[in-house]
This record gives sequence, structure tokens and C-alpha cells, in this order.
Amino acid sequence: MTTARMPLPRSIYIEPTSRCNELCQQCPRTLLSREDDRDLSFDNFRFIVDQFPVLERVVLHGLGEPLLNKDLPQMIRYLKARGTYVLFNSNGISLTAKRGQELIDAGLDEYRLSMDGATRQTYARVRGVDAFDKIWRNIRAFIAMQKEQNAGKPAVSLWFTAMRENLHELAGLVDLAYENGIREIHLQRLVFMPQGQGLARAESALFEKLEGEEPQRLAEAARLAEALGIRFNASGATEPGTSLKRGADDQPWSLCRRPWSLMYFTAHGRAIPCCIAPFSTRGYDGFTLGDATQQSLRQIWNGPRYQEFRRALISNEPPPACASCGVRWSL
Repeated sequence: MTTARMPLPRSIYIEPTSRCNELCQQCPRTLLSREDDRDLSFDNFRFIVDQFPVLERVVLHGLGEPLLNKDLPQMIRYLKARGTYVLFNSNGISLTAKRGQELIDAGLDEYRLSMDGATRQTYARVRGVDAFDKIWRNIRAFIAMQKEQNAGKPAVSLWFTAMRENLHELAGLVDLAYENGIREIHLQRLVFMPQGQGLARAESALFEKLEGEEPQRLAEAARLAEALGIRFNASGATEPGTSLKRGADDQPWSLCRRPWSLMYFTAHGRAIPCCIAPFSTRGYDGFTLGDATQQSLRQIWNGPRYQEFRRALISNEPPPACASCGVRWSL
């Protein structure tokens, strides 16, 4: 990969907020370190996105819950006026009828529901709040609203972080998704640190470590999804079984192309390499690549920190935030 000056990417992640209404037991916001709670203002949002000549895809999420930012619909409308594809992940707690209508009216392309259990008890254990029933009431009402209005967007999908504590409920979650009108499910890897905290620990991870009945549970969920006409895949657009296996490359982190293809901004304007970095290393200092409130994005994108980060990523001594990609958890 070249380190020559490059045009700005056409894809970005940007956090509308660093606030959240859950205490997920596998999330760095709960367990490790994070920036102070802040909502990204619309003016600061526009200041960032206006620097990109072309934006094909924008993901409006990070460590916080996007629906908590009152300016989120305005951000979506602004991006859609540019012809940008817009999506975000959400826990669904704040998906009220009013909020849902705003998302439809703004033209959101995808709404991704994060759902890590098929029962109230497991959900509360993983997500840290007893909100399971409320979320499903919200989702049912939202999908019903879409049908009433013949609204083809946003596409609603379900995103499941697979771990030892909840894999036994995956088939039940497939059933639950089907019953509520969701026709797409994605399995996500669990990212954990060596010292482990909460559920972000090696003992909870399934990557390269499917045991006992776990392979059968994964296969059962896949068969059920196929029978119900539900699209079932995993991170990286792979099938779920493959996503939990390590590839043959000796330096799997070097396969990543995010530092050449996208930028990520926190609600404070901090530029970091990807959405996984906060999960993999304590503190932001080791992977902060610039400050969008102090530098132009071209200065950041082609600056010395990004250049050095890219150089290290394709070496045998990757940045600490990247060293375990494909080793302890899948790319």
C-alpha cells in the first residue's frame, strides 16, 4: 500500500453522540475508557461532512446510542440531499413513534437493531438494562408504521454479538425476528482485551473456540433462517461459521483496508482508524490520528500519524489497536 497523498475517502463513520442508555457488558463505554458524554452538534457535523467532496456511505453510530441526539434526523436529511447512503446501529429503546416517523421522513436507508438475546433475562445480563420487552414493542410498532405507509426504507436488520453466554438463544432470536417482520440477521464477533472485563473476555469468545453443542447451535440457527427466508450472515459479509474461524495469513491485521478507505470521527471530533479500535485498547491516545476541530481533514488523512499508522499496519509490528485482528477475534 502506498503512503503517497490520497484523496479523502468516500465513506465515514461519525458518532452523533457518546451518550448511551445501556450498560453493555462487552462495551468499552461501560468497561474501559471513553470520552466525556457529548452530542455532536449539527453545525459541527456539517463542518466535518462538508469537507468531503463525495460521500457515498455514512454510518451514524459509534459508542453512543444515535437516537439520543435530537439532531439525528436533520443529519440524515442533510446526507440524503447529497445522495449518500445512510445507516446506523441502535438498541431501539428510544425508537418511539415520533422518532420512527422522523427516520422514515428523513430517508434513512438502514436501521440496524442490536439485539444480543432472545429472552428478557439474557438480554438484561448482556446489555445491562431490562429493556427487552420495550424494544420489541418499539420494533413491532415501527415496522407496522412502515407497512401502513408503504415505506420501503429504512431496511430493518438485526445484529447479534455472539458469545458463549448467548449462543444458545440464537435460533430463538431467528424465530423472534421472523415473527416481528425482520428478514435479515448478522452475527458479530466479540472483541475482547487480554485482561478481560465483564463479558469482554477470552472465556466468552467463540472465535476459533466453538465447543460442545455450539457448532450445532450455529448450524441450527442457519438452517432455521434459510427455512424462514431470513438472510443470515456475519461481519465482513461472510457466513457465520466462517466468521468464527481464523484465516491462514500470518499477519491477518495487514489485510485490513480501513485506514485507506474510510475515516471515523467521535462526537468530540477525534479521528480514529475504525469502529473496533476503542474495543481493543484502553484509552484513545494510542490510536488517535487527528482532531477535526483543530485540523482540516486533508491534513489529518495525509498527515504523519495516518502515514505511520498505515505503514505499521502492513508490517509485522502493527499498531496495538490492530495487533489482535484475526488473532484473538476475526477481522
